[in-house]
Amino acid sequence: MGNKTKTLLLGGLVAGSLVTSTIPVVAQDYWHWHERDHHWERRADLRSEERDLAEARRQLEYDRSHHARRRTIAQDEARVRDIERDIRDYPSENDRRGNWD
Repeated sequence: MGNKTKTLLLGGLVAGSLVTSTIPVVAQDYWHWHERDHHWERRADLRSEERDLAEARRQLEYDRSHHARRRTIAQDEARVRDIERDIRDYPSENDRRGNWD
């Protein structure tokens, strides 16, 4: 084999081993990006739940002020409690990252 061929094969071997050694680092970085993406997705969900809670509270006040049936008011109150529980019970950002300090 010629000198150029040996250099090309050795260079390809070194480049291949460098690329192979970076694969776990790239995969881990993608995993962290996915967690950050989940964080933003959760913030959007939380804003949506807060809007739902505000709407449920408005409906409850409307029904109370217009003397709705007790059953309707009870359903409105249950809806408000359910939404509040969903907001309260969702893990905090520290819990999602595994920092339970």
